[in-house]
Amino acid sequence: MSDSSVEDILNELNEIKSKTVSAESSADRISTDDYSNFFGEDESFDSVDELRNRIKDEKREKLEEKDDDNRRVYLSTDFILEENEVIETLKRAGIYKTQGNRAILYTIIMAFASVGFFLSCIYGNNYNWLFFSILCVVIIGAIWLVPMLHLKKLARENTTGDSIRLKITNEDITQKSGDKEWIIPLDKTGTLEIGDEIIIIRTYYGQMFTIPKRSIDAEVYKKVLQIIKNGTEPYDI
Repeated sequence: MSDSSVEDILNELNEIKSKTVSAESSADRISTDDYSNFFGEDESFDSVDELRNRIKDEKREKLEEKDDDNRRVYLSTDFILEENEVIETLKRAGIYKTQGNRAILYTIIMAFASVGFFLSCIYGNNYNWLFFSILCVVIIGAIWLVPMLHLKKLARENTTGDSIRLKITNEDITQKSGDKEWIIPLDKTGTLEIGDEIIIIRTYYGQMFTIPKRSIDAEVYKKVLQIIKNGTEPYDI
């Protein structure tokens, strides 16, 4: 190590720069403030070139780190699935076939049948038709009530209250709960379905992941959703 202190080196560097004819770029310019931003007060260097190279390296590393963060990580948050979100997930998982449009279709058919049996009972004076009319009404109730009651039971069993760590980058989505971790690649091998309160991603291997919309801040929601859309295909029911 030379006898010159770091401050002497900095002064020498500034003197050399002031005598330089060609203007240096802003990345090369150095000041005492630059020094204090990057290094501790105790650090010293053997030469001006060593100091210059060190500052350049530090600046490059900081810029690369900043660029990497801005380019890759779009969301990092925690959430706990609520019962209504689990119910919607189970509905969209297709556990019951008599849901949605199919349930509506069956309901209409049973409603017409019930009315027909009832009219047959009235005009034909045959009360046996009344039994079938009531049976159709019971079937309509079963179409809607049985799946819902079962889904609520499953939702209560699966609403564990465990915190899930979510991280979304332009390359993948990571969900971590306890000692379990799942990585969902955003390489167009998965599908995306947007529900009322949740976002569902299905992987190529049949896995299903739920992201509550409320877990994504409003100011970044559109950007995050676009990143997910870019890495998935729309889900076809």
